[in-house]
Amino acid sequence: MEIANQVFITKAMRLSSIFRTSISPIALSTILVCASTVSASEPRAALLVQQQLPQDQLKEEIRDRVQEEVDIAFGRTAVLLNGLVIALTLFPTAAGVGVWFLLSKLSKQTTIARQEIESLHYDTISQLKLLISDAESILGEIQHQSHPADADTDLLLPDAQIQEFAPVNYGNYQKLLTAGDYAKQGDACFFENRYEDAIAAYDQALQIQPDLADTWNNRGVVLTRMQRYPEAIASYEKATTIRPNYPDAWNNRGVVLLELQKYQEAIGCYEQAIQAKPDYADAWNNRGVAFSKMQEYEQAVTSYNQALQIKNDYTDAWNNRGVALSKLQKYEAAIDSYDNAAKIRPDFYRIWYNKARCYALQGQIDLAIENLKRALNLNPNLCKELAKTEADLEKIREHDAFKQLIN
Repeated sequence: MEIANQVFITKAMRLSSIFRTSISPIALSTILVCASTVSASEPRAALLVQQQLPQDQLKEEIRDRVQEEVDIAFGRTAVLLNGLVIALTLFPTAAGVGVWFLLSKLSKQTTIARQEIESLHYDTISQLKLLISDAESILGEIQHQSHPADADTDLLLPDAQIQEFAPVNYGNYQKLLTAGDYAKQGDACFFENRYEDAIAAYDQALQIQPDLADTWNNRGVVLTRMQRYPEAIASYEKATTIRPNYPDAWNNRGVVLLELQKYQEAIGCYEQAIQAKPDYADAWNNRGVAFSKMQEYEQAVTSYNQALQIKNDYTDAWNNRGVALSKLQKYEAAIDSYDNAAKIRPDFYRIWYNKARCYALQGQIDLAIENLKRALNLNPNLCKELAKTEADLEKIREHDAFKQLIN
């Protein structure tokens, strides 16, 4: 149809050029109008020809084009779906690899940080040892004390009430000592290991003012040091009579009963102390020791756990917990307890000695020897004597390494 239109237009242009010069404008307009009529009739003729094309051929062309468009659309959709399936398949794997890489890196950094902290802790302890050594050279009079002064201070509590007396005229108005003054004298004598003088001073204070619960408790502590246990128990009973909810007096009385192997009575005292002061870590630990003496190790572990919840850096509780777990044959948990104790106080020989016992019970000879050696380095004389008769070390006693260490 387009070719027919172009032919007709060319003919019209030629006719226009021929008649433009020979006819008037009016005639030319008439011819052009006629030409337009003819041109309108020719497309109709062409359309009639096209409609006469076979309908099967037209349907075939339409079908081919539709099929082609469908194939193209299906191909694009298939590519998109394949890409989506591949992405969904690879994403969990990539995420897992990424998480594994991050965890590995974090674990490595944690290990490095832990090593640095342990190294810093060891250096700090070494510096403290040097400072303590210098202090001991200056304070020679107190280097022979069996317990640190701060531990003694926890036991010896100041009197809550002080009774003063009016001065008596002896010509120079000499002032009499008060009960509090005598109590302070007793504390000073205790720190100087002058136990008899301390008892005499406490007796003077209590003669003036008998209701001083702290002085009765402190008097019991001195008597405990002197191993005068019945008198110590009597002093603690006086203290708890005056002040029934006196946790320190109850705990100290339990310590004496523990020494007398009256374990059930000792546990009762510790529970009185805990009732008066639930966060009393020492009473919980001592309660665990009493249960261990009675071979009730599960109860002992429960008490040690309570003490450690209150005071996580409690070396004795960690060490005692390890011993009880070892008795329950929970060796790995026992080793963990000893490791925690060693982080807090690496110079405590008992930790390494008990750890050696635990490894020996498991038959791990090398580790047992290694830890026993560390214990001997810290306290050679005592550890040698203990190791010679220690039942837990029976499996390693015939090894040459053990004999070299002990002999």
